[in-house]
Amino acid sequence: MASTFRLLLLFALSGLVHNFAAAQNGVVGYGIDLYGDLCCQACHDSLSSLYLSCTTFHDGDMGGGDGMGMGGMDGMDMGPMGMTSPECYANNTAWLETMAYCIQQNCDADGYPAEKQAACFSKQAVGGASTPTFKESLPARPPTEELASDAMWLNKTSLVNHELYYSTHGTYGEFARQERLHTKYSLIVYLVTIGLITVCGLFAQAFSVLPGLHKSLSNSSLYAKLQSSVFLPALFGSKRLQPLPGQLGYVPGRALSLFIALFIILNTIFSAVDYGNFSPNLWFMSPEFETAEYVGNRTGTLSLVNMSIAILFAGRNNVLMAFTGWSQTTFMVLHRWIARVAAVQAVVHSIAYTVAYFEPGYEGASAYAAMAAQPFFYWGIIGTIALCLAAAFAFLPFRARLYELFLFFHIAFVVIALVGCWYHLIPHFGFDYGYQVWLYLCFAFWAADRVARVARLLYYNGLTGSKAVVEAVPGCDGEILQVTLFPRSTRGFGPGQHSFLYVSGLLKFWESHPFSVAAWSKKGQTGEEKPNVKFLIRAHKGVTAKLRRHALALDSSSTPAAPLTLSVMTEGPYAGHRATLYPLRTADTVVCVAGGVGITHVLGVLQSLRAYTAGSGTEKTEEGVVVEGERRRKRVVLAWTARERALIEHVRQTFDLEGVECQFWCSEFTSSSSSPSSAPVDVESSGNQSDSGSAGVLDKEIGSDTIVPVPGAGAAVKSGKMDVGAVLRDAVEAGQQTAVLVCAPGAMADEVTKQVVVCVKGGFRVDLVEETFAW
Repeated sequence: MASTFRLLLLFALSGLVHNFAAAQNGVVGYGIDLYGDLCCQACHDSLSSLYLSCTTFHDGDMGGGDGMGMGGMDGMDMGPMGMTSPECYANNTAWLETMAYCIQQNCDADGYPAEKQAACFSKQAVGGASTPTFKESLPARPPTEELASDAMWLNKTSLVNHELYYSTHGTYGEFARQERLHTKYSLIVYLVTIGLITVCGLFAQAFSVLPGLHKSLSNSSLYAKLQSSVFLPALFGSKRLQPLPGQLGYVPGRALSLFIALFIILNTIFSAVDYGNFSPNLWFMSPEFETAEYVGNRTGTLSLVNMSIAILFAGRNNVLMAFTGWSQTTFMVLHRWIARVAAVQAVVHSIAYTVAYFEPGYEGASAYAAMAAQPFFYWGIIGTIALCLAAAFAFLPFRARLYELFLFFHIAFVVIALVGCWYHLIPHFGFDYGYQVWLYLCFAFWAADRVARVARLLYYNGLTGSKAVVEAVPGCDGEILQVTLFPRSTRGFGPGQHSFLYVSGLLKFWESHPFSVAAWSKKGQTGEEKPNVKFLIRAHKGVTAKLRRHALALDSSSTPAAPLTLSVMTEGPYAGHRATLYPLRTADTVVCVAGGVGITHVLGVLQSLRAYTAGSGTEKTEEGVVVEGERRRKRVVLAWTARERALIEHVRQTFDLEGVECQFWCSEFTSSSSSPSSAPVDVESSGNQSDSGSAGVLDKEIGSDTIVPVPGAGAAVKSGKMDVGAVLRDAVEAGQQTAVLVCAPGAMADEVTKQVVVCVKGGFRVDLVEETFAW
């Protein structure tokens, strides 16, 4: 079992890291063998300070040195200094025989075979030379005289001083064991975190390619129980996407909270267990200092590991999003919690090394001050402070109200933290322990995401950008804008997606904002019209407010001016993966619940559903592929509440809702005396801001069923608040599979989730596809 586990860890590491700058590849225990020939190393280090008959001496006057001496010894006359050359070692009988006998005696006890003893003798005794050999160097008769603890010369074949060897062997052995544990626990954190997510992705992929499997599972009472108890509900109460009082943050859903709890528990345990001491110790003057160093090294390593995972999860092009179908919002929640754990571990790392210098045998504040003055040490302090500031300034009120400023400081602090870690590790440890491997992962994940972003920009915009036409939706006082973008290609655009827009002249060149895709057209689909992508945007503050001011130029009658043409770069599309949308493909009934401009996300889904020709026995995809086969009719319900009636009318006139059962609510008609708790709220952004992997794996058409041609686009607009429970109760049917798609503000989305749980507990087969954004 142990060997199997080691192979699994080694395989995982080989797929994750490659240390291209180090003399050795990997990390301690997996690529780097720290004290791999421990008994030989202990023999060598127990004897190497002794003078031999061939040792040469020179004047030890160190005056005029470089000032790097220890303990105030600069400029002092140290007396004659001895130097033993490799040739001296290779030809000195006392050295060769003493080393050979020490290796044989002690490495037999450690279980080293003869061939390994011969190899380590060559390395440690004669600097890798092939001669003299281990066998040739063994003494004819075992030595009987043990070297004294204060011996300075090795003049004849002797026994190594037992106490010195014991201390050396034990000190090195415990240190190496601790370093291997640091790596082992770090890799377990990686395997468990990424492994659990990968397992979830495997299930999602299996359901998406085998719809029958999903339907069979949906009939299971166990699956219904897991849905209603684990997968869907809030941790407590019903709030998941609504912030806590005082904008303290969000409480993740129950399943996500369990994942986060497991991650925290795992890191807490691994930061606290398997510490040991060895005494008498060559390096540490007290067991307390030794323990403090091991705790510091463990938490420091785990902090680096978790930083790399946090950076991976923050990327727009994180491949795990495409694989699992999870949203960017979900991965950003994980990113924040993992980064918090990394920051706490960095603080514990710093505290452990601070406390160590106040343990018995050390000089306390003066010893700490001397160490803190060294560059590698204060760079570590800088890195810890920067990482803590990056986590602290990510609190919800700051990132929600001053997002651009938050993003600037957040990235700046993370960069400083990574630079601090580099200059903390490399000058002090070099590349001997592989600590830099975890930094390479941080750099690689960050760089890969940026390269992918640039590739998307170049593919869809070239070097000059794309034209975009911005129009104010009539009757909305300029609050709602429609943006029609004309990229080089719309290949890859599909349902459930969003794209990041860089607006020339309105934003700094590195700033972008995500908007949900309401519609897209391919070449030749609409006569001579160019391929385009449409977005609906509600103007708030920041970039959307700037866009509104440039687009409107209202006259005295509040009539919008002519459409505004801008140069825009689009980075996307993101999201809309097959693993996300498979419930919509397998469902008998699809219920789309939207709030405000959350309708944008829903419109993209409806366009995909309409891509099939009704009742003809054939279906034609947007790429022109004709698929034969019988198809059942699919019922599609749209329930939408919006602030402005004009927005509802614009959508009905601009976008095709034929065959969709529409139900509209408008809060414009609601009495001003309505309580805030009952008044509908609108979406704060144009849908989900989740980002994920390659457009090449998108599922362009959601389902193989045609839409039931039920007129509904002309449905009357009701006043007041949508009764989500009534909408869902009216849509679900016993024995039928229902998929509920929601894109709405937090309170409304949480209410939809709550009502879906009620339906599942009532025995109905319901899946939830949630597309919402939480800061």
